[in-house]
Amino acid sequence: MNQREKILAGAVVALAALWAGNYYFGLYSRTMHKRQADLDAAHTRLDAAENKLRAGRDAVKQVQEWDKQSLPADPNKAQSLYKAWLLAKANDAGLAVRDIVYFPPTSSSTTAYKAIGYRLSANGSLSSVIGMLYSFYHSSQLHQITRLQLSRPPGASQLAVNMDVEALSLPGAVATDKLPDGDSKRLKLASVDDYTKSFAERNIVTAYMPPRPPEPVHERHESPPKPKFDESEFAMFSGVVSSDKGMQAWILVRTTGETLHLVAGDEVKVGTLEGKIIRVEPRALVYSSGDKQFRVPLGDSLRKGKEIGADGAAKETAATNPKS
Repeated sequence: MNQREKILAGAVVALAALWAGNYYFGLYSRTMHKRQADLDAAHTRLDAAENKLRAGRDAVKQVQEWDKQSLPADPNKAQSLYKAWLLAKANDAGLAVRDIVYFPPTSSSTTAYKAIGYRLSANGSLSSVIGMLYSFYHSSQLHQITRLQLSRPPGASQLAVNMDVEALSLPGAVATDKLPDGDSKRLKLASVDDYTKSFAERNIVTAYMPPRPPEPVHERHESPPKPKFDESEFAMFSGVVSSDKGMQAWILVRTTGETLHLVAGDEVKVGTLEGKIIRVEPRALVYSSGDKQFRVPLGDSLRKGKEIGADGAAKETAATNPKS
């Protein structure tokens, strides 16, 4: 073998060694990458398992807390004790209970819990209602108010209160012969007096009317004539009820909070508007002012009534109500 052949043979051997080294290094690198990927996947599965375990422990703690707040597991005891509790809290708050009856709850009972519901009807002042609500939400029991309706019948000094409530009884309830003790932490204010004070100057059975903005101050010699404020712009046709005299329209004067109860034939005078109720329909009323008649849809101001003809149909061009 001459020198040239020896050089070529050495080059071939070197190339073979380089290829083998590159091959085995790639195989090693792929193996290490696969093992790292398997290790990362194992860590991910471990984290997921730990999260599920942690969530399970939290759920167990939550169920244990609910068991402490639950009504007794015996449905008969739960119903009788909870009814007595509602009556006691209503009486303590100063409400005169007219009736309390079992009412189907909105939550359907399952194997995890049983829902019971009651409908309470009573009369009382706003402060009595606040006292009842404070006692209800101050309690730690698993219960909620699903409907609360407050109204003041015409001429009545007390509010009519209708309230639907429901409570839950869990199979693992801690309390057996009494309702659970303890106070909830969900109320923002510290006492019922704080809540009563915050409602003292509010009339919750009438629509809120913000105070009139102050009139701008002008120099006497520069002040233009001020437009006359017309309270009839804020006289709202707010409702219709049946009465012994027929359909009765309720007209709320927002500037004063007064509610007028008028039937066909009654005179109406609000601000600069003077007229007479012609008829009251389920969703509208018709009144006359001067020699014209106007129909007012339910929810609109008297001043927004549309002029109608003798046949009761609206005229093609609605006339502006007279400022009489």
